[in-house]
Amino acid sequence: MTTDLPDMQAVTAQLLAHTPKSSLDIPLTEIVVFKLLPQHTPPSPSDLSTIQNDFAAKSAAGEGVRRVAWGCSLDDPSTVIIMFDWRRIQDHWAFWSTPAFEPVMRVISTLFEPGRPLVRHYRFGDGGMLRQEWQRVVVFDYGEEGKGEDEMKGLLGVKGEGEGQAWKGWRGGFAADVGEGSWYCGCLGYESEEAMTKDDEGLVRKGETHLVKLTPVEA
Repeated sequence: MTTDLPDMQAVTAQLLAHTPKSSLDIPLTEIVVFKLLPQHTPPSPSDLSTIQNDFAAKSAAGEGVRRVAWGCSLDDPSTVIIMFDWRRIQDHWAFWSTPAFEPVMRVISTLFEPGRPLVRHYRFGDGGMLRQEWQRVVVFDYGEEGKGEDEMKGLLGVKGEGEGQAWKGWRGGFAADVGEGSWYCGCLGYESEEAMTKDDEGLVRKGETHLVKLTPVEA
């Protein structure tokens, strides 16, 4: 069965024409928040295997992909989060026109709610996504763009190292996508589920906030 796809080359050309040059040719971290269909909530072992093999692994083999990790929300069984470190956003657009994209789209149309998922490319810098498997992920629309990191950390209740919180890594950044620069993602990395859960009690929840155990994916 062939998945009917839109003209992705035309979509790419439109995005390239409207995307600011400051968002091109720089490393970005794509974070996607998917919602499972009711009949796939919670996901079965077969569903998880499909996401791993036909979505995450197929994507990890794409040109320009530096790293992929994914996991299910521990506090919302309907939510799956997938992260991609891209060398540049143009590589993601190019991936849409490759044969590997068809099984990815098939997984999306089979397991997840129809319509566009919550997907943005964030300015996490050269370091990309965190390496800790336990992460607290917050995605929300701040309403404006360009605020500093310290201000955004304060908004989320994130304190400095040694100030009573257990997190071991932080990434935060605004989206680089056309017309979506006010969207923000902040990630905290932990050494254990217990430490993550304890910290969550004193942190601010906004938009989509999830505690996740992430699995790295090799191509």
